[in-house]
Amino acid sequence: MKQMKKSDWVARQCFKIILVLCSVIFLLNVFWPDQGKSDVENRPLAQFPTLSQHFLNDLDSYFSDQFIGRNFLLNANYVLKKTEGIKEIDGVYLGKGRLIQQSEPYDEQIVSKNMDALNAFYQKYPLNTTLMIVPTAQSIEKDRLPAFVVTQEEQLDSIYAKIGEGIANVDLRPILNEHKNEDIYYKTDHHWTSLGAKYGYEGMFQSEPQCTVYPLTSDFQGTLASKTGSPFLKDSIDLYVPNNMPDYVVTYGSDQHKSRTMYDQDAIHTKDKYQVFLGPNQGMVKIESNNESDKRLVIFKDSYANSLIQFLIPQYRTITIIDPRYYYDDIDKVMKSDLITDVLVCYNYSNFVSDSTLSDVLQSAG
Repeated sequence: MKQMKKSDWVARQCFKIILVLCSVIFLLNVFWPDQGKSDVENRPLAQFPTLSQHFLNDLDSYFSDQFIGRNFLLNANYVLKKTEGIKEIDGVYLGKGRLIQQSEPYDEQIVSKNMDALNAFYQKYPLNTTLMIVPTAQSIEKDRLPAFVVTQEEQLDSIYAKIGEGIANVDLRPILNEHKNEDIYYKTDHHWTSLGAKYGYEGMFQSEPQCTVYPLTSDFQGTLASKTGSPFLKDSIDLYVPNNMPDYVVTYGSDQHKSRTMYDQDAIHTKDKYQVFLGPNQGMVKIESNNESDKRLVIFKDSYANSLIQFLIPQYRTITIIDPRYYYDDIDKVMKSDLITDVLVCYNYSNFVSDSTLSDVLQSAG
């Protein structure tokens, strides 16, 4: 009986402790100010809902997002899964010393649509046209990936086989594989680094740009860290400024905001530090320089091209940058009014095989 009573006493004390902890956590959640955004997940958090037919579901999202200690739990979840030997979280591979984004599935219909549109665009505007599909880290850093992961080799070959006569193809696999042991991709983000983009430039022009490297930050945690909750890995962001960089002016979007640099250094104080290259995504950006080149480039691109552009500025009098995901204007007007001489399509593999907005813009040419 005495032993039973002691067990009962221990159980009652444990229950009291749990009850106190739950009460403290509840009160902290009630009085703790709501947060607008999660820096760990890089997304807005649900706010207290208004009365509607979805109130209960919205309330559940609110409590889940605003739960005190959420960031700690996300980080702890990553550590636990890593310890258990789990190799993938939310479409991100837990590679050796880095995170690597899982490629989007190859969509033959979208790829054919994009390539048909590019070939037709070249027939309408037979200019110096180049296609650069950047392999992602899944293709280049194979030795850092789990053994079951499939690379992008066959799919890239299939894309290249669809390139029409007259369009130049920049196959970056050889040069990126040659430098795969260098930091050509971020460890915590899906983009390539400035160093990787430099090798992309070399693959395009067959020459090495002479640059001055400016380290900008060493505490960047990108989209892949946000997806997984990885607390430890951090990246450096460097600017590679060509030694022959001319004076230039950047004009952003429909509001015509102007800047004398493509580097948005305010972005270093935000979560998405990769936006130091040209700022947030916009439909159109134009760069005009005072160099003596008579070449005028239009780039149809995703955000991979943003860090490449720092190397391109000395090569062109003007660069018109079109992001098809956000562009809704007349592309014929751009081609004619900007006196375009060169066309570059620069996408990372995952976006090119899964996003058809490129074809929408190219097909809009009359």
